[in-house]
Amino acid sequence: MPLSSTETSNSIPCPVCHYPIREPTHVGEQVECLYCHSISEAIAQVSIPTPVFVGLIAFGLGVLLGPAVISSTQAGSEWLAKKARARLG
Repeated sequence: MPLSSTETSNSIPCPVCHYPIREPTHVGEQVECLYCHSISEAIAQVSIPTPVFVGLIAFGLGVLLGPAVISSTQAGSEWLAKKARARLG
């Protein structure tokens, strides 16, 4: 299927109406949609490194769910109570 004059190979959909707009060539360039007249600005793509993301999730789950998992057994519950008494004095 041939592309129309407004839809070229380097076009992207408008974030508001999904009409094809010209893809920005550099960061900070603003492109106006011909259909809804909204303005889109090219921003630098930010990515979070996977090991950092997984580490933060694992740490958060360990802090939030760790005590709940430990206290699910009788021995774990007693161990937590002993540690809490020792910590509180």
